[in-house]
Amino acid sequence: MKGNRAIVTAVVVVVVLLLGWYLLRRSSSSGAIDLLARFDQATKKPESASFPIIEAKLGDETKKAIAPPGLAGTRLTWKVRVPDDGWLRVNLGLKPEVWEKPGDGVLFMVLVSDGKASDQLFTQHVDPYNKPADRRWIPVMVDLSAYGGEQVDLIFNTYASPPKVPGNMDNDEPLWGAPEIVIR
Repeated sequence: MKGNRAIVTAVVVVVVLLLGWYLLRRSSSSGAIDLLARFDQATKKPESASFPIIEAKLGDETKKAIAPPGLAGTRLTWKVRVPDDGWLRVNLGLKPEVWEKPGDGVLFMVLVSDGKASDQLFTQHVDPYNKPADRRWIPVMVDLSAYGGEQVDLIFNTYASPPKVPGNMDNDEPLWGAPEIVIR
């Protein structure tokens, strides 16, 4: 009888230790990764362009945002280790001063690359001139959990026009608002 109690006690101790290790490991990686705080480490293309961080008010919401130049295409790349259960949370928009000026909007795209291949995770066309519903911050959540624990390049692209439309850069003033990787 005493032998059985010792075995059960040992199993319980091992389970408690494993559970504690798992929870500690998970909690150590549970903090959000603020991409704005790491902005100086991001690769920016074109390199000669300015990518200011501004306070942008769209509707009733003000967010800290990256304001890529209104060029035919821009790219921001962060090297990040994706936490388990990681999700990208970002808000998309165009500066309010261009909402009522002619243009065809901006195409936003998010990709992940391991250095060999890339996966397009998200794409959205935002066009506040032609779609008044786009005159706000558009919240986006992108599941990154498939890359949990991996070191990857997280890539933000903007393009001057929607797919299969000739590039029209008129009034292209994109904003990437409050980008961060969170645990869900």
